[in-house]
Amino acid sequence: MHSLPLLLSLGGLGLALPQASSNYSIVSIPYEYTYLLPDGFTGNTNYTFVNSTHTSNSSINDLFSAAKAAPIISYDQEFLDLVGPNPEIKLIEERPEGHDFAYEMGVWVPERNSVWFTSSVSGDRIPPALYELDLTSNKISEIQTNQPITNPNGGYYFQGKVWIATYPDNQTYSGGIVSVDVNTLEVETVVNSYFGLRYNGVDDIVWATTPDNCSYMYYTDLNFAYLGYENLPPIQLPAAVYRWDPQNRVVLPVISRNQINPNGVRVSPDMKTLYVTDSTATFAEAGPYSPASGPGDTFWLGPYVWAWDLNERGLPVNRRLFAQVRQGIADGIHVDDAGNVWTGEYEGAVVRNPAGKTIGVFNSQYFQADKDAGTQLGFANFAIAGDTLVVLSTTRLWTVKLAKTVVARDSPIVN
Repeated sequence: MHSLPLLLSLGGLGLALPQASSNYSIVSIPYEYTYLLPDGFTGNTNYTFVNSTHTSNSSINDLFSAAKAAPIISYDQEFLDLVGPNPEIKLIEERPEGHDFAYEMGVWVPERNSVWFTSSVSGDRIPPALYELDLTSNKISEIQTNQPITNPNGGYYFQGKVWIATYPDNQTYSGGIVSVDVNTLEVETVVNSYFGLRYNGVDDIVWATTPDNCSYMYYTDLNFAYLGYENLPPIQLPAAVYRWDPQNRVVLPVISRNQINPNGVRVSPDMKTLYVTDSTATFAEAGPYSPASGPGDTFWLGPYVWAWDLNERGLPVNRRLFAQVRQGIADGIHVDDAGNVWTGEYEGAVVRNPAGKTIGVFNSQYFQADKDAGTQLGFANFAIAGDTLVVLSTTRLWTVKLAKTVVARDSPIVN
């Protein structure tokens, strides 16, 4: 490990910032550089922060250049404590371009010591498949359930089952949610309609338990399926976040399309906060529920991660902005036992602490093998399995051994 001395002069003042260090897998960037740079700097929202930012300070430019090719970029000691000085990074499998086999879900199943994931639901990867990574052997196999699961997408582990969001197809399947018993692999349909109307494409799921021990399943529905499939029936429902109440067997829409185009969804370890990633930017000019937009507005209509309080009845209230995405949108989302929020973005897997500060990034340029241009889309999802990060980078699947367990086997938010 070596150190790069850095000195930044701003406004006529000599400001000595913390030294940044790097090794073969980690580049540390002072957090100050995320908000304070020499006058005349340039950046580009079509590229990552380290790939597009250029300053008049050669030391800063050299540091950003080193970060382009690094697997891990740190902005805080808290993140370095999480990943450790020499995290073990393994490429488990790589398939030819166009075969996006490692794309969505990313669910840790402790009983099987495995991670379940799905391939892409769009383009020439239709229909997607459900896979399992055995964390002991690092072998990948297709999961053989007792009946086929059509178009599996996002999912969540809860009480011995994996709850899977499914998209409609262009034939007769309407999509919805199924559960899979992790021991018997038996499939059960849980939700498939709202008063006789088809969902657009249920995308992600989370379970939360209230202080009175009632459990609720929250799920997101938006029209991603219409980007992947042709000849689907007309959209019947606005995008929304719904809540399934198994105690009373009631489905309620709890967050409306007027607030968000919801994608990924997770809860905090104390079950008091619901996080939802917003894909409105993707749909700014697509579909009958598009918001009004003018020149220059399209990109800024939703690169956000939102937070809601969950009240004593398990209903989301008090919406607030948790994070703004630097490039593209946030897709998949996971939360660890310390309350850190991990999101799959164009920059990579971005980790923010509970206050919303970005503390580190697992760099998509590295995991997508795109170290030069930085134009390739980031990965949509990943999994956190104890002390292991499983990166689903479309045509590649990686594991990163962390310095400590970030989600325990008995955690209430194994996800």
